[in-house]
Amino acid sequence: MLKTNDQWVAVADAFTDAAIIGEGWYGALEKLAEATGGAHGQLICIGPEAPQNNIWTVDPDIAQAFFDEGFGEPTRNPRIRAGMAAPVGTVLADADFITPEAAQKDDSYRWGRARGLGYICLTTLMRTGESSLVGLAVNRNSVQGHISSSEKAVFASLAQQVRAAVRTQMLLEGNSAALLMGTMDRLSIAAFACDGRGRVIAVSPPAEALLAQGCFLSLRQGQLAAELAADSSLLKGAILEAAQGQARPCSSRLRSVVVRSVRRAEPVNSILLDVISLPEKPFSFGFAPRVLVVVRGSQGRDEALIVALKLGFELTEGEAQVAIQLARGKRPETIAAERRVSVGTIRAQIRSLYDKMNIHHVGELLARLNPL
Repeated sequence: MLKTNDQWVAVADAFTDAAIIGEGWYGALEKLAEATGGAHGQLICIGPEAPQNNIWTVDPDIAQAFFDEGFGEPTRNPRIRAGMAAPVGTVLADADFITPEAAQKDDSYRWGRARGLGYICLTTLMRTGESSLVGLAVNRNSVQGHISSSEKAVFASLAQQVRAAVRTQMLLEGNSAALLMGTMDRLSIAAFACDGRGRVIAVSPPAEALLAQGCFLSLRQGQLAAELAADSSLLKGAILEAAQGQARPCSSRLRSVVVRSVRRAEPVNSILLDVISLPEKPFSFGFAPRVLVVVRGSQGRDEALIVALKLGFELTEGEAQVAIQLARGKRPETIAAERRVSVGTIRAQIRSLYDKMNIHHVGELLARLNPL
């Protein structure tokens, strides 16, 4: 239980640090639970417009079972319903929305009691849509019982700090998409940034110009769509797959999709899109870009491919350039002479890019780059 102002500041600072660094949310929630005399802390995004995120300091199997058994739905869980209905910032304990008799009969409460989650204190930090929200809660076990008025007051005061931290990370995530599109614009690259659900959250100016042409691509309900249904299906699948990150250590972060146009006259009636899975952060509220879709230009420049290699495989600028030169059949000695560096430097870059791309020879490099 919180005893001094210094402890209160330490908890608040833990959430601020988590927002700025992008990790540390679990540790901050543990401090919140301890400060309010609870067992577990939870920060959850719920609703159709919200990314399904759940930072909960319980056993991961319990957190997964919570959603698998449907207790993340308002119809199945009085706690979720209470948070959905309450105004932002209102702090609720069990007695504020359910009677002891109803709690004894409710499936979600029985499920919780069996796992040491018999009591709760919660608040809605913010709404992210008409029926979506970010919520904060502390769970209490049967020994701790209902939250006291003093503990509830501590929770209410710290909830304001948590809300500020959540907003900070959301703003940083949004800025990261804007910065990414700024880079694409400086390179005159048409690109789209998508979130974890495949929705477009940022567009570079060259991509806006492409959309304005009315050929190849359009936005439908916030998602990229092609003129032809078959192309749209392939594109949507590639974006959603990329949003999931690397399914296995050796899987590629980059996939290419051809999109055709029946409206565009010859000679150019198709474009190539590179769908890139961006490196995943430990925790995101869903505003950070998870996928980059780069439109391949027809002018034969290497900028888009270099960007794809840097973002898709986390290569350095030099490693990406060396990869392209290797794929074009140049030997390390030739590349070293053209770049005016030692052969040892080029071989070190080759070893590094092979490791990052999980390949072992030029043949595998060609297999990765040929579709591009």
